[in-house]
Amino acid sequence: MSSVNAFETDMKKLRRKRRTKRYVKNIAFIAVIVVVSGLIYLSRDAWLSYFDGILERAQASNSAVMNDGELLGGNYPIDISKKTNTTIGRLQKNWTLFADTTFYVYNPSGDIVYSEQAPYTNPIVEESEKRALIYDQGGYNFTVAGPKNEIYSKRLTDQILLGAVGSDGSVAIVTANDKFASYLTVFDKNGSEIYHWADGTMITAVAVNSSGRGCLIASTYARGGTYRTVVTRLDFNSEEVEMQTSPIETLGFAVDYCDDGIWLVGRDALYRLTEEGEVALSYEYSFDLTDFSLSERLAALAFESVGSSGSSIVIARSDAEEVYETSSDSEVNDVYVSDTAAYFCYDSRIDALDRTGSLLATAPLDTVYREFAVLGDDIYLLGYHSVEKTEFAF
Repeated sequence: MSSVNAFETDMKKLRRKRRTKRYVKNIAFIAVIVVVSGLIYLSRDAWLSYFDGILERAQASNSAVMNDGELLGGNYPIDISKKTNTTIGRLQKNWTLFADTTFYVYNPSGDIVYSEQAPYTNPIVEESEKRALIYDQGGYNFTVAGPKNEIYSKRLTDQILLGAVGSDGSVAIVTANDKFASYLTVFDKNGSEIYHWADGTMITAVAVNSSGRGCLIASTYARGGTYRTVVTRLDFNSEEVEMQTSPIETLGFAVDYCDDGIWLVGRDALYRLTEEGEVALSYEYSFDLTDFSLSERLAALAFESVGSSGSSIVIARSDAEEVYETSSDSEVNDVYVSDTAAYFCYDSRIDALDRTGSLLATAPLDTVYREFAVLGDDIYLLGYHSVEKTEFAF
C-alpha cells in the first residue's frame, strides 16, 4: 500500500506543477575529415569569397518565429471564473475542457459541440486522437466520449487506479481488488471486454498501442528500500507475455511507445528501451520532475531548479543517444510534445523547440496560464479565470 500512496502522491504533484548530434563513429572517419580539410584550406583562395555572408544568411533563414501573442476575439475569452477543477485538452479538430463535473468539447471558434456530465469525486481525463476517457480515480465509474457524443459509460465492481485510451478508441482500465494488487481490463472501441491481466505488483502506468491490439504496462514494487519497475508488453490476442524487461531501479510514472522502442518515465530517470526491453538510453534527473509529455519521436521533461524560481527542461529523441538540456529563469507551467516540436509554457511566454532544442517559435503572454492545448497554428490557453486563444505559427 505504501507503493500506491507514494505513486499517487508523486503523480498528483506532477499534475499540479507540470535528446545533439551523434559522436564521430571511428578514428578512420576523423582521419578522412582531417585530410579533406587540409586540401580545402590549401585551395581556399579559389572559393573563400563565395561564402562571404553565408553564416548570416543561414542564421536569418533559421531564425525563430516571433508571434505577437495577441489574443483572438470572437467567443473568446471563455469565462471559467466560477468553475473549479479545470483541465484542457484536444480531441480531433476540437479542444476540450473539463470543469467541475462536466466534460465539454469546443470547436475552434469557441462554440460548444458537446457536453457530458461526469459527477466524479476525483476525475482524471485521458485523451487520444479519437476518444476521451474520463474516470473516477479511486472510484468505480468511467465514461468514454467522442468529439460529438458519449460512446459508453460503465460502473465497475473494483476501485479504479488508472486508465488509458488508445488512438483507435480501445480503453485499458487498471483496478485493485482483494486478490490482486492490480487487475487490467481492456475494452474495445464499442465497450466490450476483450482482455484481462492480473498482476501481483502495482501497475503504475499503461499505454495502448495505435492498432488497439496490445499495450504496455509498468509494474512497480519495493525491495531493499528501493523501487523497481518492470515493463511488460502484452498482445490482446495471446495469453503469453510478448516482452518483459529486467527490473529497472525506479518508480515508473509513465510508459509509452516510441519509434522502435519504449519510453519509461521514472521518478529518478528517463529511459528509452529497445523493442527487446534493453535499456538504450537512461537520463538521471538532477532536479525534481514537475511535468513531462511523450510522443513517438520526442520526450520533453520539465524540472524545478533547487534554490531558485527557475526551471530546467530536457528534450530526448527516439533516434539519439544524448539529450538536449537547458535552463530558464521562469517556472514551466505546462508541457506538450508532438513528433516535431516540444512546447513549454512559462509565466510570461510560450516556446516551441525542435528535436535538437533550437527555438522554433515564441510568443509573449500577458498573464499566467496553467495549461494549454495545441491545434494546428493555434494555442488554447487555460488560465485561472478564462480560456483564451492565440495564433502560434512556425
